[in-house]
Amino acid sequence: MVKAVKGVVVECDTSVKQIILGLNERGQFIIEDLDDTHVFVDSSCIEQLRADIDDILNENTYNVEESK
Repeated sequence: MVKAVKGVVVECDTSVKQIILGLNERGQFIIEDLDDTHVFVDSSCIEQLRADIDDILNENTYNVEESK
């Protein structure tokens, strides 16, 4: 019997994929790790995943402040 699973294929670079794999340890939303740049994730978790990735990437971004 065939079982269908609703999900989303996420394409990203390897550094973002490592972030996704780290987030998966607490959320368990990855259905299948496809290759170095693709992950198949549960579609109900995609918005939270985007928000979490944006937060992590913003924490690790250097911002130049303008001098007054």
